Amino acid sequence: MKKLYLLFIVFFCRQYVTAQPAYRDSSGRLKAKKDLVINSETILKIENLGTNINTDLPELRPTISADGNLLFFICQNHPENTKYNEIRNSQDIWFSEKDSSSGKWGPAVHLGYPLNTYYFNAVFWIAPDNNRILIRNAFINGDYFGNGVSMCYLKEDGLWSKPNMLRIKNYAKYDRGRQNGAFMANNGQTLLYYMSDQLGGLNNELYVSFLEKDDTWTEPKSLGKKINLKNFNHTTPYMAPDNVTLYFSSNRPGGMGYMDIWMCRRLDDTWQKWSDPVNLGSPINTDDMDTFFTMDAGGEYAYMSTDLHSYGESDIVRIKLLERER
Repeated sequence: MKKLYLLFIVFFCRQYVTAQPAYRDSSGRLKAKKDLVINSETILKIENLGTNINTDLPELRPTISADGNLLFFICQNHPENTKYNEIRNSQDIWFSEKDSSSGKWGPAVHLGYPLNTYYFNAVFWIAPDNNRILIRNAFINGDYFGNGVSMCYLKEDGLWSKPNMLRIKNYAKYDRGRQNGAFMANNGQTLLYYMSDQLGGLNNELYVSFLEKDDTWTEPKSLGKKINLKNFNHTTPYMAPDNVTLYFSSNRPGGMGYMDIWMCRRLDDTWQKWSDPVNLGSPINTDDMDTFFTMDAGGEYAYMSTDLHSYGESDIVRIKLLERER
């Protein structure tokens, strides 16, 4: 992997696939215009992204651009990570670009300053136009402030701005555990989280906040008891472009391994009513840890982290889906 302290890439491609919007059925419930069914019959191939991205270390949290050509991810405990010599299992942001002619991923590059400045760093979301990224931790003009999420903007010179925190009402009340993470819906107005309101807690719940007119965010609201089962862990939410279909990881009953990928659908605008979560089953889920499920905007590929057939620890794979299921 190459190391780069300043990101100098200007994104030339601004095109992305428009999401299929939802509609309401005769009962008033939200429905996706085109249901996406992911199971053993709709998966054409699962492929490891290869040694330009994956190593014998853990590669985690793939975050793919809408056009599918830019991939951010975490590499844990890499010797070139910013805080490698200061803390065990440091996590830094790396990225790779896909060659448009060959379709192959280029060598991974360390993102560097001003984004990899703390012990545990991550990109949670890329805006559909590639001009904004949502990252882990709260920063004020690039200075670390505490737990939270921050936004960076791509400047005219092709460099990323210093991160600045999103102002979320009473956020600290809910993020008191040992893990946290977030995802932004493509409309840029809906923010999903996983975190624990218990001091040092390991069992996370999923929450949602909404953008206010003054650019603040509403107080985190639990997604409800159908999703958040007591005494189980729920992490890494991903909302599909239809803004209805939710994927997340959990060790809830009915799984195949330590953490499995689950799917459910939002039934109304309260964000409290959901269809019953469905385990995606094999070959998506294994008897180990399966997390960080995400998709490109067109639904051609899904991406996730898995220990299955890895080069050492967790690797990033992509899942080719049948065209009729997109």
